[in-house]
Amino acid sequence: MYELYNAFEPVIPVFIILFFAVIFITLLINSRSGYKLDNRKKIVGYLTYVGLVMTLVGMALVTMLPSNNPEKVTSFIPFLSIIETWEYATTRAIINSLLMNIMLFVPFGFFVYLLLRRAFWTVFLAFLTSVSIEFLQYSLPIGRISNVDDVILNTIGGCVGMICGAIFSRFGIVYYIKGEGNDNDKH
Repeated sequence: MYELYNAFEPVIPVFIILFFAVIFITLLINSRSGYKLDNRKKIVGYLTYVGLVMTLVGMALVTMLPSNNPEKVTSFIPFLSIIETWEYATTRAIINSLLMNIMLFVPFGFFVYLLLRRAFWTVFLAFLTSVSIEFLQYSLPIGRISNVDDVILNTIGGCVGMICGAIFSRFGIVYYIKGEGNDNDKH
């Protein structure tokens, strides 16, 4: 857990501010438009959409902030950096490199699956989002490393999130998002 905190520490304050801004703005828009979060379906749907928006904000903060790398670094050979990291790196480097890339996309896969309920589209959108991030990291002068292994690990994270979303759906925890259930349910 300490490694997770250290990896994301620089973006936590900005993320918290943006979280409250998104909540405030969306609740303000809802109240001004007359839309009320007056039943479970609406509340769960609202929280799912806010969760996805905040996931995208967090992903952008983590992946698009400039780094200190002066030159553009790329790796287009699949699994090369994963194998090298696994064989030669310290435990801390393994966690920072491999586990963080997986963890970054778990919430994305979770929320996208809850909204779409389609495994193929969830995995495809995780893949497409990761490719887009790597393309931007390569194209923009922000000193980030563009690596095909990040796409592989991010897509795995999206799959893990999708599985978590499917489990939640299976047990009825988020039953109300896609129009199932009773709109008048006040639980």
